[in-house]
Amino acid sequence: MTTDLLNTFRISIEDYYRANKRSLPWRKEVPDPYEVWLSEIILQQTRVAQGTPYWEKILAAFPTIEALANAEEDKLMSLWTGLGYYNRARNLQKGAKQIVSEFEGEMPTTYDELLTITGIGPYTAAAIASICYDEKIGAVDGNVYRVLSRFFGISTSINQTDGIKEFQSLANSIISSTSDAASYNQGIMEFGALHCTPKKPFCMLCDLADICTAFKQGKVDELPVKVKKGKRGSEEIHYAIICSEKGIALRKRGTDGIWAGLYEPPRLQVAPKNGEELAPAIVHKLSHKDLKCHFWLVNKEILDEPITYYTKNETGDLGMPIIIANLVENIKI
Repeated sequence: MTTDLLNTFRISIEDYYRANKRSLPWRKEVPDPYEVWLSEIILQQTRVAQGTPYWEKILAAFPTIEALANAEEDKLMSLWTGLGYYNRARNLQKGAKQIVSEFEGEMPTTYDELLTITGIGPYTAAAIASICYDEKIGAVDGNVYRVLSRFFGISTSINQTDGIKEFQSLANSIISSTSDAASYNQGIMEFGALHCTPKKPFCMLCDLADICTAFKQGKVDELPVKVKKGKRGSEEIHYAIICSEKGIALRKRGTDGIWAGLYEPPRLQVAPKNGEELAPAIVHKLSHKDLKCHFWLVNKEILDEPITYYTKNETGDLGMPIIIANLVENIKI
């Protein structure tokens, strides 16, 4: 790849960003590193339209890193309910505590320092370092993989070590000649999100089409390449729904598993013999497996554990998987 090609691509991306960038609340003339960090964590696995309201309410509740570090976990998880991937929230708070203890509550200012913070990986560190501190490190997320693989015709798998290294090296080479790292990194992510989309990209309206390898070779739909993983797993869960004048019975999960630290009804090993199923089983799809959830109306005697009841008002301050939050919202207690 010639320097001229890299520069032509970079300049086009920066021009695209200046002409088409969306107005987002964390995009400011002088970016706030905490606000950018929060946005990047929320937008992992989450679309901008869905994530923005969460960003707004979490920032309102915890306006500073110190406030986030000192927040009650249940409160944070309740605000996160519906976003999924709850480890993001737990690691966000762990990172905030680390910044308070090691950096006096101020966000680290370099890529290498950012990488030492819990929950901040190479992509997030590059995004914060470039947007807030103009450090020339390529931020490579799913949008960037797609744009780079198509434009430069790279068929190396994006979810294997060799591919990850190749794309990061290319991203760093492109951004090295810019005088505006923030615009380039945000530009290529914006270009991938709005223009060079996974399906039906706007190739016929693209200023780069004439020199885009995938477009010229008819391989737009084939790139990027991603090695398929094993078959999705499945799990069947039986919940005991116990209600009284005190509210609904819920328990807080332990520290392991995808829903660690969240509240849910007590679980049963098998379907109860004398239980009434509240509704048809609901299939809840996770990234790696499907959960088939059953909800059984049962008496408290079926459980061999202490029971804690929560009123509707109290459940509003508890973090719950979205499938449980919807149940609690609609059940009469």
